[in-house]
Amino acid sequence: MPVIERLTAIFEKVFDVEADEFSPDLTPEDVLRWDSLGHMTLVMDLEDAFEVHFEVDEITEMTSAGKIIEMLQAKGAVGQVANLSHEPDERSK
Repeated sequence: MPVIERLTAIFEKVFDVEADEFSPDLTPEDVLRWDSLGHMTLVMDLEDAFEVHFEVDEITEMTSAGKIIEMLQAKGAVGQVANLSHEPDERSK
């Protein structure tokens, strides 16, 4: 699944943003639930789903969905959407 489709699914789960409302132009100002707690939930889901790790400076640079897409592509994000429920999966056992 392409990065943008997977990110759309994560935004829907974390922020209740419908797929047809998702756009790379979305920013925290556009999404009611994209506050500091929502941002950290987003980061955790991104790391799990794309099997990547973000440094603190990268997390603070996530200022739009488009910027997140660029960051994921730069990290070569190719993993499948993993367990997004925050329940332990096989990797953490």
